Parts: sequence; C-alpha cells; structure tokens
Amino acid sequence: MHSPRNQNHNLAVPPGQYKYSNHFPQVMQQLSPTYTVATEPVFFDHLLMNVGKSIRVVTLNDTLEGTLSGVAIDHIQLTIGEEHYHIRIQHISYFVGKP
Repeated sequence: MHSPRNQNHNLAVPPGQYKYSNHFPQVMQQLSPTYTVATEPVFFDHLLMNVGKSIRVVTLNDTLEGTLSGVAIDHIQLTIGEEHYHIRIQHISYFVGKP
C-alpha cells in the first residue's frame, strides 16, 4: 500500500490521508477520470468527529454497528470484528455516535 502523506505504514491513517493499492495510480493514469462528489459538510464533519469510536450506521438496506475506522470524501470504513465495510456516504440515512 502507498500513502501519499504518511510514510509510516504501521500507523493508522488520519482522516484526509489515504492509503491505496499499488494499482491505483496506474488505473487513474489509464482512465483519467473526472468526477464530482456532492458533499454535506456538516454531516461529513460529524463523521470525522467519530473516527475511532463505536457508531451505528443506518443505510438504505441495513443497520451496522462497529468502529468508524476511516472517512473519505465518498465513503466510510466501518470495522466490525475482522471485517472492514466500505459504505458509500450517499447510502447512509443516519448514524448514531457521540458528537
């Protein structure tokens, strides 16, 4: 895994600093994608305040409870046991956590 800002790969990556696979830069160069992401700044900020904490996420399909282990501009990572769920932010109805 590469990390553009964090050179120590053994540490958790703070919000706004992302790890990606070795294939990601090659794919991006081949595809040259351009896209926009609609964001809700206050909701996004509340998610960031809960990184590392246990939260309950209610999505369009299910309710999941676990540790919010990452927040990116388009998705969150919720860790439940050994599993890491990547949930698109637009699929979240609401979450329950501590502000």
